[in-house]
Amino acid sequence: MKKQLGLMMLALAGFWSTSLFAQETREGATVIRQGPGGEVQILSTETTTPTGGGTALAPRTPAAAPAEAVEEGPRKARVIVTPAIFVQERRRRIDRELNERFGITDPGVIESPGFTSYLVDALVNVRKFDLLEREELRTVIKELDFGESDYVDVEKCQKIGNMMGADYVIIPEIRYLELDQEVKAVPYVGGNTVSLRCKLASNVRTVDVKTGKIISSHIDETEKRDRVRENRGDNMRIMVQDLIGKCFRETAIREAAKIVDVAYPIRVMSLDGETVMLNRGEGALLQGEVLKVYAAGEVMVDPETKENLGYQEAYVGMIKVVEIGQKTSKGIIVEQVTAIDRLSICRRAEKISLDDPQ
Repeated sequence: MKKQLGLMMLALAGFWSTSLFAQETREGATVIRQGPGGEVQILSTETTTPTGGGTALAPRTPAAAPAEAVEEGPRKARVIVTPAIFVQERRRRIDRELNERFGITDPGVIESPGFTSYLVDALVNVRKFDLLEREELRTVIKELDFGESDYVDVEKCQKIGNMMGADYVIIPEIRYLELDQEVKAVPYVGGNTVSLRCKLASNVRTVDVKTGKIISSHIDETEKRDRVRENRGDNMRIMVQDLIGKCFRETAIREAAKIVDVAYPIRVMSLDGETVMLNRGEGALLQGEVLKVYAAGEVMVDPETKENLGYQEAYVGMIKVVEIGQKTSKGIIVEQVTAIDRLSICRRAEKISLDDPQ
């Protein structure tokens, strides 16, 4: 029986047996496996048994793997963000409108910084992901000879993710960007007021590199307005650039929040009476924001594909965020249908706005 067990372990990992002064037999195995966080674990066990019969000695403590062979502890998900591109023909139209309406001929006005930079900053600030270096991404893109249209190809972006060791690839796309100038008469005083209006529509998809599936896809619209102080020259160019930047920033923060909510749902970490602590801090929640609370039920499995469809969720109440910390936030229960428990899932009740109501 012992010989059969040894042969089986030899096939799986490494097996060895030695005689120690002809008094006992030492047997061990080394097993390489993937841990719960995706890390590599190398485990070694050793058992000593008397050769003349009797009771086997207790197994010795597994030997620790060399530091360079094991990735210590859990890690954050690794993410790359591909360069944001405009829907076909939209970019030329935007450049033309900037020239005709505002006399701006520099296309860089919408890229200083661009939407991708705002999205990367927003993802960094939620502190849930490790963002891989953009310089490394440029090297891989150059190696694969990527064209602009390839950035929206899920299979090709999955290939980039595999080459860079990423868990997720974020694919942003700008559907349209509209800029208008509005002129209104000032009653009683006379004269006119001039204001700028910017409207941005985006589509941000998240691809699971391991499966190649799109795990989230959001279409978002943002509109911002600003009053023109002096309608001439460089001042107009700066105001247009600032207004576009505001749209980019607000959209990026909302999209980052949606992405992290899919990968890591907001949860109740602790309760003290009507007060709860949440696993989100600065950059992920806003003071005054309202969250709906759900209790996770049974796992739902597709009867045909056997795919895990997530959990059934039962609405149990509502929480209002009252204090934002660096990594956690405090909330109060404003509605409770049934008991709100630790690790209950929270969903955003309203569209995220950067106008903090505090």
